[in-house]
Amino acid sequence: MITYNISLNKELALLVDKHVKSGKFANRSEFFRQLLRSMFLPNAADNTLNDWIYSDPHYSELKKRVKSLKENKEQCVSAKEFDKEFNF
Repeated sequence: MITYNISLNKELALLVDKHVKSGKFANRSEFFRQLLRSMFLPNAADNTLNDWIYSDPHYSELKKRVKSLKENKEQCVSAKEFDKEFNF
């Protein structure tokens, strides 16, 4: 994968971080990838089709895991808690 470095003013950086923290994006890179998709692939019927995460088996697995979390069948733990539990 190719890497690009960009500089943002404080206001734009805060805006990006706000959207990343909202939970819609895993990180800043995902935010910018989706932004570029929506900008340069506007003719696609649904831009989500251009994202691998919406393709099976990824999407169905994500839906299954979210459902398990909502039904309290699974729980999220921090990486620190995970390492402690498994003595890493």
